[in-house]
Amino acid sequence: MVNGHPAEFDEDADPVLEELNSMRLREISSKAISAILLMLLKWFKLSHILKYEYLTQLLLDANFLPLILKYFAHQDVDRAVDAKTDREELNFFHSCHLHSNQPPSPKDNPPSPSPSSPDSAAPPPIPTHRRSRSTPSSNPPSPTQPLKPSVDELGYPTGPLPASPLTSYSPRFFYTTTTLLRLLQKITKHHAHRSLLLVQYKSSTILRRHLKIPQPELRLYTLKLFKHQVPFCGRKWRQSNMRVITAVYLHVGCKLRDEWLAGGDVDGVVEEAVPVEQGWRGLVHWWHLREYRDEVEGTRLRERDKEGGHDEGGGGMGGEDGEKDVYDFFARELEKMGWGAGGASAQGSVQGDEDEEGGAEEGGRGASEWDGGPLQLEGWA
Repeated sequence: MVNGHPAEFDEDADPVLEELNSMRLREISSKAISAILLMLLKWFKLSHILKYEYLTQLLLDANFLPLILKYFAHQDVDRAVDAKTDREELNFFHSCHLHSNQPPSPKDNPPSPSPSSPDSAAPPPIPTHRRSRSTPSSNPPSPTQPLKPSVDELGYPTGPLPASPLTSYSPRFFYTTTTLLRLLQKITKHHAHRSLLLVQYKSSTILRRHLKIPQPELRLYTLKLFKHQVPFCGRKWRQSNMRVITAVYLHVGCKLRDEWLAGGDVDGVVEEAVPVEQGWRGLVHWWHLREYRDEVEGTRLRERDKEGGHDEGGGGMGGEDGEKDVYDFFARELEKMGWGAGGASAQGSVQGDEDEEGGAEEGGRGASEWDGGPLQLEGWA
């Protein structure tokens, strides 16, 4: 398939062109999927925070973190920065230009040499002198080809900068990589358990390569991921990555009471990481039961309520069973504390029993202001 057209109609399909087209399809698919996930996370966060948490839990359970890290590990950043997978002659706008009312003139499109021409089959010229030993074996870059700028962890250039702005780069690579980094940052933000997973997967070695690219947004989200991991990394890692920590301090916004570098009670945070994650999942499940009870419990509860309504004297049992299913962890805890419906009813029954006993002892005496009767004020009849 070439730009949406099946290649089976072309008997002499170029294998290089087919490889470029498959790479192009993978780039477009990665860009679309990452953008859709990011937009869903943003919309769910604006709609309800527990919707956002539920989607992040689904991505975490689907092994999203190791999958994206594996994608970054097998990616050649130096080649992917300026990789070109689009052919100008197969471009959509070029095709529109060819079929327009003002097509390009033949002189604008010089014919490419055919493979059967005698010049293409000629061997390279034989050198007339021996190459000097001082001459490097690799060919120096042509003056027309711009140099690829590279920076260190702090953002300072490690080599000579190009004289003119770069016009040859891969927009899909930058967009997809930045979007995937933003997804990782949103999933692990304010979750110690997920940040510990990044440390366990040794993501710092993989993410460090993105700091060499002089693109501000790409570096920003990479440094944010490093910031989440710094409190849980050891002293040896901090000593060997002081330049990364300095870059995080310089380029990532920090709050006044942010303890990402000092650490604080790291041992306590690590011990409570799994219970806090389980608490988030329990809260999301409780919210689903409250808001989307029929969708969560499925048709089983609806059929049971319908059968209970047709039975003689069984209509109330179905409702009671449905109410019992709604009780979960949070309702039981509220009842234990006396704040739930069960606690209020128990307190009401106890208070009613005490009132009855007091009334029997008084032997018919009228209700006073201490028993809940009307308070008599002076001067009022």
